[in-house]
Amino acid sequence: MNLGLYPETLPPCFVSKDAKRAFHGITADLDNKKYHERKTEFVRYSGTKHDGSRRFFGTPNIISYFHISSFIWRNWPKFEENYGLSTYSIGLPKIMNPTDERAVKVPSLSELSKRASKNLKYAPFVLKADIAQCFPSLYTHSIAWAAHGVEASKGDTNKDSAVNSFNALDFFIRNGQRGNTRGVLVGPDAYRLVAEFILARIDNDLEQKVGDLIVGAVRHVDDYYIGLRSEHDAQSVLSSLRELLATYELNLNDQKTKIQSSLEPINDLWAQRLRDHMNFGSGFGPLPMLRLPSLHAKLERAITEAVDTAQAVGSDSPIKILFRAFDESKIYQSPDWEFAEQNIQRIILKHPHTIDYACLLVAKRSALDLQMDREGWSAVAGIIVKRGLALDHHHEVLWMTWLLLVCNIDLPFDMIAELSKSRNAHIRALLVQAFVDEKIGRKPKLALGAPLSSVDSNWLVNLVAKSQGFSKAAFSGSNAEEFEHLASRQIKLIDLKEHSSKVREEGKRAISRTRYGYDDDEDDFDQDPEMDAEDFLAQFDDHGAM
Repeated sequence: MNLGLYPETLPPCFVSKDAKRAFHGITADLDNKKYHERKTEFVRYSGTKHDGSRRFFGTPNIISYFHISSFIWRNWPKFEENYGLSTYSIGLPKIMNPTDERAVKVPSLSELSKRASKNLKYAPFVLKADIAQCFPSLYTHSIAWAAHGVEASKGDTNKDSAVNSFNALDFFIRNGQRGNTRGVLVGPDAYRLVAEFILARIDNDLEQKVGDLIVGAVRHVDDYYIGLRSEHDAQSVLSSLRELLATYELNLNDQKTKIQSSLEPINDLWAQRLRDHMNFGSGFGPLPMLRLPSLHAKLERAITEAVDTAQAVGSDSPIKILFRAFDESKIYQSPDWEFAEQNIQRIILKHPHTIDYACLLVAKRSALDLQMDREGWSAVAGIIVKRGLALDHHHEVLWMTWLLLVCNIDLPFDMIAELSKSRNAHIRALLVQAFVDEKIGRKPKLALGAPLSSVDSNWLVNLVAKSQGFSKAAFSGSNAEEFEHLASRQIKLIDLKEHSSKVREEGKRAISRTRYGYDDDEDDFDQDPEMDAEDFLAQFDDHGAM
């Protein structure tokens, strides 16, 4: 609850760490009501993908999420038992410390190549398989199937079953998505645990069925790499995998499923080359003042390499690798910051998947009270926000708005007016907190109305508004009593100050390594602690263009 409510792709001002304190006094009552039919809506969030497509994330109603989180906590031994069934998975969730930024850490996809070489052994053939739309396709009833078996679960579907206890988790998840049985949310940590719970059982079923044909295998979330002795064996295992997935109401993505030689690289070669070029250490202070013309040229080369590669492969991932490299070299303290800043501004107008990293770099510079192009960022934000609002691209709108707020760059009145018209509760809640914190001078006209719903997709903005004194209206809906309690305790769900104070600390990275999504492989590369930024840039004198 305290660390895993929001999708990690939201700006860092979206926090739930105050939940434990705010819920004090109502947890026993919530437990007594846990089997009540209280269907709620989640807040949808349109995010970016590296290839230019979109991915929908969701922030569940905080009361619905309480029941999901509580169930997982109380049944954690069973979760660990199921995870232990899989000998393939490299994505086993790790429970983080209370001081970390997320509740759960899932190993990044960059671990795949490391583990694949070991697990696939001598296999001459590899079956590469991908589950189509894994999270949006997960059937909530299959949670109980993975825990108790398909037949046993279908024989007893009572939500409060004393035998099939995981029927309750199915019920809690459905309550948090308007009763829908198809799909689970992408983003909140609890749903990662649920997905892995199901997939680990499927791994075990596959091993029991055709394990004698498999030399070795790895799976990261919904991606399989299975080593086999022959193409015939590969076809047989593929058929069995399809059949098992169908039993759980899942399907393979045929476009991403193929049988290939084990000599074919798992990772894209361009990514390996780019990481080699940009593999440098962290924490060594600002870029050196010496030989500035040479350093400028090397920096320009690094940017050109990343941009050219991004265009060649049709992906924003090379830019994210570049921005991670900027963070490791502390580009925000460099005498060449102005040149880097101008390029960052131009890049994010064309590569929206990189906007979050760019904003974090600029926010770090601002937190250090160093000079920045405030007028330029205001103009860039104006372009991106206007376009994002027209297309309902929440990711771009939220990150650029957050950047202006934390850098104390004035939001124009017309931008505030346009943001106020958005129906997305993340955007509207951010505006409420910005006004309460006196980050904007004009009260946004949000027309929240009265009463404030505690169950529809506006639950977040309504709770923030009431808890922060923006609205005095009462709550309505089945969660009204709990929302009144949380508001009376002034629960903090958006914090516009904490991030700046944290990144101001010496040695604190601009781009967190513990707050990431499933595509963390795009930017998580090995670090050489002996190499500084100038050494990194020097590599561009020695390597040809990719």
